[in-house]
Amino acid sequence: MMAQTIQQLMQQARRQLTETGIEDSSFNVNCMASAILGVDIGQLPLHWPETATSEFVDRLSCMVHRRCANEPLQYILQNWSFLDMTLVTRPGALIPRPETEEVFLAAAQAIEQAIEQGGLPQNFRFADIGTGTGALGLALARRFKGAVGLLIDISSAALDIACENLTAYSELYTRVGVVRSDLLSAVRRTSLHVIISNPPYVNLADVGTLMPEVRDHEPHLALDGGVDGLVIIERLIVQAAEKLVVGGLLIFEHGHGQRQAIIKLLGDAWSDYRAGDDLCGHERYFILIRSGK
Repeated sequence: MMAQTIQQLMQQARRQLTETGIEDSSFNVNCMASAILGVDIGQLPLHWPETATSEFVDRLSCMVHRRCANEPLQYILQNWSFLDMTLVTRPGALIPRPETEEVFLAAAQAIEQAIEQGGLPQNFRFADIGTGTGALGLALARRFKGAVGLLIDISSAALDIACENLTAYSELYTRVGVVRSDLLSAVRRTSLHVIISNPPYVNLADVGTLMPEVRDHEPHLALDGGVDGLVIIERLIVQAAEKLVVGGLLIFEHGHGQRQAIIKLLGDAWSDYRAGDDLCGHERYFILIRSGK
């Protein structure tokens, strides 16, 4: 068989993905090829004329086969970007998404304002609940150099991934711990200044209708929010009221169309709240402030 160039193999891979119904086939193949070659995507054209090695052929073929079976690209690559971090991604933890980056940026702004106004100390204590890959908690600790926090999840598989991601940032070892817990049950009362979370919020009846990449590969534990999608969120709100100091912040992501139902869950434990949309105009997050009641 005549040797093929990297460009020819990539073209074949794109056609195969497209024929299987995979969207953004060019992006998928570019990510795969750059991972195999160990180069940035922008450098790929420099390698197109090269004769593909047997290793390149085998690895690309394996990746394409997995992607055609609807396995998420992020799990195939085993890493994905979140803000300025590159995180380990594999089954057992939800894949970090751009919408959650937006939640983090809104959270960081709210925390900065609270610090400037004297509502929070520079060395605030936080917990990332349902941490998964550790994305939100690690981003908080890196953004706020005095913060001390916990990455919390009920899933040991998720915590293994969070620990692996923590090892990439050894400067955080003295400030960030990893704890297995059902939400905030392992946390002392009034011991936290900030709680951040991307909890499960998909309506149980809708889990089966999700895209196959999500439905068949990402952990249902991180998706299933119960019969109305708000079972975990309601528990989080109640527990956070016990664990936060007065003036503390609870920030959490939620699904589009859930805002009004969540507002009805808020009692006088919260002195104020801000509800925000993502860049697509979808309802996306809440920022709550703990009252003195």
